[in-house]
Amino acid sequence: MVLSVLSKTLLIMDVAVPVVVRKDAKALVRGGASEIVLRKGTRLELPLYDALPLLRKGIVALDSEALPTHQEVNRIAWMEGRDEQSPQPLPKDFYVRVRLALRALESRGEDPKKIESMRSLAIDILDRRLRKILEAVARARALHNRDFAERLTTEERALYALLCRVVRDWYASMIEFLERGDVVG
Repeated sequence: MVLSVLSKTLLIMDVAVPVVVRKDAKALVRGGASEIVLRKGTRLELPLYDALPLLRKGIVALDSEALPTHQEVNRIAWMEGRDEQSPQPLPKDFYVRVRLALRALESRGEDPKKIESMRSLAIDILDRRLRKILEAVARARALHNRDFAERLTTEERALYALLCRVVRDWYASMIEFLERGDVVG
């Protein structure tokens, strides 16, 4: 299941997942630390780690009305294309919510062309933002820029921090080598 694969990526288990309760039930949440009463038809957001078992059991379903639409993803893609240096601010859980929206469209049997178009737009956003991250790391000699990082999603922020650290260490070692390195040994 896509959700379980997604749940193993980058510490996103606490991402809030919009769901609709399909049947009355009591459910353990927060790793069994507490119990909640779920009433059919209720819309709520649960952390992914709480939502997964309930989704698998059919107690809740994804609330597609609270997920990004094709039109919203298209608007974000357009905005990302307007500024070649700075990423547009996105919700920290943007990619997770887009993937959930795609999953909801797939499960409802929506037009495959619409699904593929939305997927392509999301990948275009990812590509543009990756380019901006790489350029920012190179421009700043890997000095972490807090203002830049605040515009990034959770996944992008982890990549940005890793790249800054790797490039900073590499750059420092090259400077040290050029200033005092011994080529001969």
